[in-house]
Amino acid sequence: MSVESTAVTISPLSKEEIDRASDVMAGAFAVDPLASYLLPDDRNRLEAMRWFWYEALRRSYPHGRTYTTAPEILGIASWLPPGVQKETFWNLWLSILQTLHRVGWRGAHRLFALMEFTEMLRVRHCPSPHWYLDGLAITPKSQGLGIGSLLLQSVLDLADREEQACCLYTSTERAVRFYQRQGFIVCEEACFQTAAPPLWFMVRSPKDFQSSKLAKSLFAQT
Repeated sequence: MSVESTAVTISPLSKEEIDRASDVMAGAFAVDPLASYLLPDDRNRLEAMRWFWYEALRRSYPHGRTYTTAPEILGIASWLPPGVQKETFWNLWLSILQTLHRVGWRGAHRLFALMEFTEMLRVRHCPSPHWYLDGLAITPKSQGLGIGSLLLQSVLDLADREEQACCLYTSTERAVRFYQRQGFIVCEEACFQTAAPPLWFMVRSPKDFQSSKLAKSLFAQT
């Protein structure tokens, strides 16, 4: 079955959909190796992830760059536009205090270290104005239908028109391959703590820039 046969449309996430969207995000990321490291207790991981994504989506909602599918939420893509700062641990501290009984001090410490590390990677590899993919999640029943690509497309097209880069990090090789098909390249693979799983930081240059770079390379070989 292809995405065309599912008859879905892509639209901005509404405020009323944040609650359901956080369920989708939590369900997708709860089995991620990074989530398992941040929250090693299987009993409370899903609940903690749901809280985290509810807070993240609620804070990113005013920027209007979180997309979903209609009529049913089959996936979510949450972007931060150029000039908008990614949430830091300290921005979220009051909310974290409300959930420490679920996250625990160890989880909070690891989350702080992760946010600090990924922000360092973002400054290092994407210093110019850029789009930041805060999260992409697809429901299990909808994977392999092309919905992830559809959810990304509007911002990727906009970034191409405005000649701006896009960046993200991911913690699975499967996701790396998916993003490579969308034009992203791996800039760095690293672990933010010794025992943590590897992260891949990826950047996508605007298409015109990619074409120009390729043309120059081919010209240099002639």
